Amino acid sequence: MEQAVEHIEDGIRNGLYLPGQRLVEAEVAASSGLGVGPVREALRLLAGEGLVEVRPYRGAVVKRLSAEEIVQIYQAAKGVVYMSLTLAAPALRDAANRERILAAVEQVRAFEEAPITDLLRAVTHYYFVLHDIAGNHYLTVLIRRLHLGLVHREVANLHPTIDRGRVVRAYADATEALLAGDAQRAIDIKMAYFDNYIEAIRKAGRTWTA
Repeated sequence: MEQAVEHIEDGIRNGLYLPGQRLVEAEVAASSGLGVGPVREALRLLAGEGLVEVRPYRGAVVKRLSAEEIVQIYQAAKGVVYMSLTLAAPALRDAANRERILAAVEQVRAFEEAPITDLLRAVTHYYFVLHDIAGNHYLTVLIRRLHLGLVHREVANLHPTIDRGRVVRAYADATEALLAGDAQRAIDIKMAYFDNYIEAIRKAGRTWTA
């Protein structure tokens, strides 16, 4: 079942399964190379976590998120990122970790002019690298359970309100602060970024229907 869960989560993160899309057990099983039984169990588990919905006569579909649900997820992510930045700063004295975080932020920069879903996927990758450098396995578990891949797919609907340059600068500036050993400055940058991002989603949500 764990393989089926991972396949569905990766499919949502990579755009194979989109918000509102029906997840037919036989089709998911065929694309994953797994049996229908594990897929059915995975869908039940993910329904309990709010990643999919089980609808009468339609089966499972990838959940559509409201603007307020997206805001709540980002509010939760703030706490996880706060801890990751705090723990990652001393770990970045290691040359290999410095190379990893620099590569991750360069990937964010590279997608500034790409489709918004690609930019946000690079952002998700940055966080996985950051949490791994922080050295706390449970931070990675928590950020995965927030299902940012699904969130970013929904946020793509809001792309006219997202300042991509601001997104890239926030990650670049926070990384620069971390590499300089200034964890507090990195935290200040990222918390302000989250607050501005959340406000932009709230404003867009007044006219956007998920």
